[in-house]
Amino acid sequence: MTAPRIGGMLVGYWRVCPRKAWYSMRGLWMEQESEAVALGRLLDRTSYRRRRRPALIEATAPDGTPLVAKLDGVDLRAGVLHETKKGRSCEDAHVWQVRFYLWVLRLAGVTGPGGRPLRGQLDYPALRRTEPVALELEHEGHLAEVVSALAACARQDVPPERHPRRSFCRRCAFEALCYG
Repeated sequence: MTAPRIGGMLVGYWRVCPRKAWYSMRGLWMEQESEAVALGRLLDRTSYRRRRRPALIEATAPDGTPLVAKLDGVDLRAGVLHETKKGRSCEDAHVWQVRFYLWVLRLAGVTGPGGRPLRGQLDYPALRRTEPVALELEHEGHLAEVVSALAACARQDVPPERHPRRSFCRRCAFEALCYG
């Protein structure tokens, strides 16, 4: 298998369940029929239309792994990267997905006003909430480790172990694949 391009969705999957990330890197997509995913995509397409400036940024991790960031929206004048989410379940994965995007932007040399780093913001339009997200130096080290782990996972012939809490998997589109 060639070196995979690591994107923010894979980083989010890795935070939730490495097995889900492995399936996705193998081209197995189980979420196309999920109502929750369809609702999230609808919210993404219909929310914040005026300020929406989607972007695709590519960079290379320190270990040489190709990275890609498919951004929901960037307000370069305000220096804010926006990521739209349906709800706050898996919020830790959402935060790391935004940190990954901020890291890719930093690696690509993209900055905000006055050359300052961009800030991140999670937007929850259905909840009418926003959450700021920052990228600190220790986060960059962790992201480099996650990218290396994802690249190693992609080379594995067998998937990682199932999530230890099956109750967590009941809402996952991959549950049938994992527990058949």
